[in-house]
Amino acid sequence: MMEGLGMRMTCLGSGSSGNCYLLQASDGVLMIEAGVRFAEVKKALNFKISGIAGCLVTHEHKDHSKSVRDVAACGIRVLALEQVFRSQGITSPFCRAIEPMHGYKVGRFKVFAFSVAHDVPCVGFVIEHEEMGKLLFVTDTMMLEYRIPGLNHIMLEANYADDILQYNIDNGIVPFAMRDRLLHSHMELETAKGIIAANDMTNVNEVVLIHLSGNNSDSERFAREVSAISGKPTYIAEAGRTFELSNYLN
Repeated sequence: MMEGLGMRMTCLGSGSSGNCYLLQASDGVLMIEAGVRFAEVKKALNFKISGIAGCLVTHEHKDHSKSVRDVAACGIRVLALEQVFRSQGITSPFCRAIEPMHGYKVGRFKVFAFSVAHDVPCVGFVIEHEEMGKLLFVTDTMMLEYRIPGLNHIMLEANYADDILQYNIDNGIVPFAMRDRLLHSHMELETAKGIIAANDMTNVNEVVLIHLSGNNSDSERFAREVSAISGKPTYIAEAGRTFELSNYLN
């Protein structure tokens, strides 16, 4: 194994109850999503929030954005679509509106935002840092139309499996209307597998599946099937779980 740098990613929440991930480098922390109480972020960082370089938010839904006001109030820069700030009536010098297909610097992190297909305006991110390489972050979308070269890490939504959803509809566990909403807003397992198959996995260390549905998913099955396609270790993001994101190939 080659010697190299590494970065810790901590999941504070992944799903409809709240989403937040911390990329912890030696020179700063990048928050991705602000969908949990900011007190949980403070606790995870031993209350050393001065090390937070910034916060990225994908879209306005509260399970991704409910703590934006608290984050900005602490003097932390929040980068999000204008709709995120407008939906909560937030005006702050620490809130920066971003645009798809543009790049940004957040501390030592380089961030490129691109549009994804959700039921409100939403973006995904390609995030780069010398301690981890290149990370693809995609959640809350029915599809991804891009191929991203040179990836080292993938965090990808796999929200539901169609057969599980249909079983739950047939048995009255979830309403029939759920199908139409999911089809136009969240990623089905086969779509996630197709995205993995379409991208070059040569230098990818691992795949982390995020935002699994509480009713319409199966974490063990999802990890197994995605790993079979990717040929890489595949993990499920759960609150409290940490991952080492190295900038060298395992």
